[in-house]
Amino acid sequence: MTRRPVQGRAAPDRAPAGGPLGEPALFSGGVLRNQRVAAGLYELLLAVPDAGDPPRPGQFVSLVLESGVAQPEFEGLEGPLLRRPFSVAGFVQARGRRRLKLLYASVGRITRRMAALVPGANIGLLGPLGTPFPLEVPEPILLVGGGRGIAPLLYLGETLACRGRAFALVYGARRGAEMLPAGQLPGGSIWLATEDGARGRRGTVLDVLDGLRLEAPTVMACGPHGMLASVAGWSAARGAACWVSVEAVFGCGTGLCGGCAIPAAGKPPDFLWACRQGPVLPAESVDWERWNASDL
Repeated sequence: MTRRPVQGRAAPDRAPAGGPLGEPALFSGGVLRNQRVAAGLYELLLAVPDAGDPPRPGQFVSLVLESGVAQPEFEGLEGPLLRRPFSVAGFVQARGRRRLKLLYASVGRITRRMAALVPGANIGLLGPLGTPFPLEVPEPILLVGGGRGIAPLLYLGETLACRGRAFALVYGARRGAEMLPAGQLPGGSIWLATEDGARGRRGTVLDVLDGLRLEAPTVMACGPHGMLASVAGWSAARGAACWVSVEAVFGCGTGLCGGCAIPAAGKPPDFLWACRQGPVLPAESVDWERWNASDL
């Protein structure tokens, strides 16, 4: 399917909002910037080919490192480095150039290697993958992000702002040092929550939500699934439509390996493949009780 090229800074505003999703493609991304933006949190900016379908807010790319890491500590690693999924945190197309932004935490072997990437390095990408957040939804819209779950909400917030949609943001983390700077957060109305009390209210996003006098016909959330279960319950009690971007172990990213199966609402043992039927799902399609019990 051919799409008209998007031009200018308001690229997310002009990205297609409906219709069939395009086919994912394999492509290479060149590192333009790779910087630490909070404690353990990094922002990776990539130059990507000016071809194919642009990602929509909520979609992800699957990444494999190709080159660019020369530190001795990574030499001699054995075994295949599988692709790892990362939500699209930003996308801009202007004057025939495309820029893709990813947000990640340096917590494992792959992400530690990513933190060592320097400008000029190349990485392999597959995408865009997964289902996006719906954009034509009733206002006001409330975005709720927990920890690294803020990543897809950055792109979503930018897109909503470009479309002139009314939305607010609730953002939580364990420590204030782990949160993005205020200037990088979307939305005019922003509430923060940290467990250490360093920024915003001491507590969790649910503590903030319970204290809000805010009517939100539509809630869109991303974070740990325990948090998502609570946000889903909070939304249902207020009659608000709720969409969640779920986090699971994505092995292949295309629904073949079954590693990202999560319990579906309805008669067990039905499951949803988070990478293919998600990651964005209506909250009521998930069996939160079964999913939480699987972690016990």
